[in-house]
Amino acid sequence: MMPIPEPIKVLYVDDEEGNLTAFRANFRREFEIRVSTSAAEGLAMLEQEPAHIVISDQRMPHMSGAQFLAAVRERWPRSIRIMLTGYSDIEAVIDAVNKGGIHAYITKPWDPLDLKLRLEQAYEMHSLRAERERMFQRYRQLFDNSGDPIVIVDSHGRFHEANSAAEKLIGHSRAELLSDKLTRFIERPESLVRAMLHARSGTAFKNVEITIRNSHDRVLDCLMTATYLGRGEDGSAMFQALIKDITDRKQEELRLKKVNSELDQRVAVRTKQLREALDDLGAFSYSVAHDLRSPLKSIRSLSDHLGELAVERNDNEMNELSGRIHQGASRLVALVDDLLSFSRTDKQDIRITTFDLREAALDCLSLLDTSERRLEITLPQPGDAIVQADASMFRVVLTNLISNALKFTRTKDPGRITINGTREGEDVVISVRDNGVGFDPEKAAQLFGVFKRLHRAEQFEGTGIGLAIVQRVVQKHGGSCWAEGSVDQGATFYLRIPFAAKELSLGLAS
Repeated sequence: MMPIPEPIKVLYVDDEEGNLTAFRANFRREFEIRVSTSAAEGLAMLEQEPAHIVISDQRMPHMSGAQFLAAVRERWPRSIRIMLTGYSDIEAVIDAVNKGGIHAYITKPWDPLDLKLRLEQAYEMHSLRAERERMFQRYRQLFDNSGDPIVIVDSHGRFHEANSAAEKLIGHSRAELLSDKLTRFIERPESLVRAMLHARSGTAFKNVEITIRNSHDRVLDCLMTATYLGRGEDGSAMFQALIKDITDRKQEELRLKKVNSELDQRVAVRTKQLREALDDLGAFSYSVAHDLRSPLKSIRSLSDHLGELAVERNDNEMNELSGRIHQGASRLVALVDDLLSFSRTDKQDIRITTFDLREAALDCLSLLDTSERRLEITLPQPGDAIVQADASMFRVVLTNLISNALKFTRTKDPGRITINGTREGEDVVISVRDNGVGFDPEKAAQLFGVFKRLHRAEQFEGTGIGLAIVQRVVQKHGGSCWAEGSVDQGATFYLRIPFAAKELSLGLAS
C-alpha cells in the first residue's frame, strides 16, 4: 500500500472571528486548519502540536503579528511563517521580515485561489527545508563517525570543520584546528597547488599525495581527495578533504622494492653463474663426446678384425665375443653421435626457409631402411602442408619421428604411418601417427626428456635422445610438442610452430 501523505497543518491567528470563519470554510477540505483569536493562545496551541504553516494578522491586541511570528521563529524555526496585513502596514511587514523571518505577506482582503497557492508553496518550502535538514544530519553523522580523517577547508587552507579522526591524525583538538591552517602541517606546502592541479578531475582532486607532520613530530604519508563544495560566506572556495594515512603501505612498498631489487641482483648473478656453468658443461660434453668417438670407432674396427680372425680359426667363442664387442661399441658410437647432434642443436642458428612437408618427409624416408617391411605410409598432398622453419633442423626432427614410427611398428603387419600438417590460426600443427606398440599415457611427459625410455633396450634399440632433440628444435622455433597414445594402440606425435617463424627467429640462437 502507498503511504498516506501527511496532511498540511495550518495555524491561523486573527482577533477577528469573521476572518477565521472564512479561512476555515475555504480551506478545511485541503488542509488541517486550526485557528486562534490571540497570539498567546496561538503559542499555546503550537506547544501542543507544531504546524507546518503559521499565518498571523498584524494588528492584534497585546502582541502584534510581527512580535508573534518572531516568537514562533525562535521556538519553532521549521514552521513557515506568513503575515496578513493591509497596504498601510508596510513598516510592520518590514519588521516582520527582519524579526519574524516571514516567507510571504498577503494583503487583505485575500483571494482564496492566491492564498491556496501561497500555502502550497509554503508547505513545499517546509518539506524542502526538512529534507535538507535530514540530509545534513545524515551527512553530519557520517562526517563525525568516519574512520578516515575529513576536514572542511577554504582556498586559503583555513580549517572550517574537522572530525575526530582528523583530530587524531594531526594531534590537535577540533577547537585548535578551527583556528589554524591545514597547510601548516603539510611538508612542502608550496607544491600542494601544483599536485592538486595534476590530480584534478572535474570539481574533485583525487589521490593527491601529501606528507603531514603532526603535533607529535611524526611524518605521515597520506593520500588526499578534495571535493569543491562552493563558496563560503566570505567568498572563499570551500573544499571537503578526505585524508588517508598510507604510511604503513608506503613503508611496505619501499621494503618490497628493496627486496625485489636485491632479488633481481641475486637472480642476475645466479643467472650469469648458471649460464657460465652451462657453457662449461656444454663445452665439456661436446669435448668428451668428440674425443670418445674416435676410440670407439677404433674398438668397433678391431672387433670386426677379431671376428674375421675367429672365422679363419673356427673359434666360435672368439667370434661371439667379437660380435658382442662390436654391438656394444656400435651402440656407444650411436649414443655419442646423438649427444653431438643434441649439443649442436642448442648452438646452431636458425635459418628460416619455406618448404613442403611432403617433400621433406620423402627425403627423410629415402635415408631410412624400409626394405623387407610391409608399410602403408600416408603423406599430405603436394602444396597442402607448407612449413616455415629451418629446413636442415626440421629434417632431423622428421627423421627422428619417422624412424621412431618405423621402429615401434616393427611388430605390426602392415605398419601404418600417417604424416600430416594443417594450419590452425597463426600456427602450423604437424603430426606423425603410427599403429605401433604405443605407450602408457600417464608417462607421456617423460618422452621428451634426455635418456628417457619407455621400452627396454633389448626390445627396441635407441639412446633416448632423439625426442629430446625434437623438443629442443621445436622450442627454438617458438613452438611446442606433445604426444598421445596408449599401449598397443599406436602413438601420435604433434608439433606446433608459428607459421610466420621469421618473426620469432631473432634472438633464439644461443
